Amino acid sequence: MTDAVNLENLREMTGGDKDLEKELFDVFLTSSDDCLTSLKDNLGAGDEETWRTQAHAWKGMSLNLGAETLGKLCSEAQMNHIAPQDEKEKMLATIEAEYEKVKTYLKNV
Repeated sequence: MTDAVNLENLREMTGGDKDLEKELFDVFLTSSDDCLTSLKDNLGAGDEETWRTQAHAWKGMSLNLGAETLGKLCSEAQMNHIAPQDEKEKMLATIEAEYEKVKTYLKNV
């Protein structure tokens, strides 16, 4: 089983500074919560552009952190921003489950 987050690149960028890493984790978690809320609030018709931009933002944050699976799921959500609401709900459930893994991992680092 692989970790939900690969911190190798982040640790190179921070020089192993644990306090800086914790700050970055906190920013990531706060921003991710905002993206999750926005995706939940914008599942329906007419909200496709907001869905796309929020999925795009979360994808970038996730990949920068090293949460590769979460980033890939957000990329899929971004590309499928015009999907029907029931499909978006399924994507969101998968994203949310992976995000829980990432949160657990970061809280235990």
